[in-house]
Amino acid sequence: MRRLLILCALVGLALPAGIQAATTAGAADGTLSVKNATGLVLVNAKGAVIIGHADKARITITDSDSTDGRVIVLGSDSKVALTPTKTLYKGEDMRFKLLGGDNLLFIRGSGISLSAVGEGKVSFDGGNVANDGKFSIDDGPFLSLPDSFRTFSFGG
Repeated sequence: MRRLLILCALVGLALPAGIQAATTAGAADGTLSVKNATGLVLVNAKGAVIIGHADKARITITDSDSTDGRVIVLGSDSKVALTPTKTLYKGEDMRFKLLGGDNLLFIRGSGISLSAVGEGKVSFDGGNVANDGKFSIDDGPFLSLPDSFRTFSFGG
């Protein structure tokens, strides 16, 4: 009986938070998914949630306002502050999260996979590499990364 009461209390607490999250999500939010990319991935998004992984990469994150979101990078071998708003991470098997805010994510490397929800632009350059990865925008079909620099919009 006690477990049932605890479960009901937890559901009662979680339900309003879920409703608020659903109502605050913008109608213009889109999705971006990148699988096992090699080359360059550049994401410029506002209010987006970006979660990803890179096997081996150089990741530069520009966070124009450190109070409007959160940036987390795990597994980097080095971290260098290039400017007060721009940080370079290098390493292998890195994981990253950009939660909200206005961020510019620049990744050059291999084994890049990420998911994003929000509104913004993404640029790719697969560099004529065989098996350079795939991407999908706004629940569209997965396509191979372009061989030369190209920009796409998601959301909006």
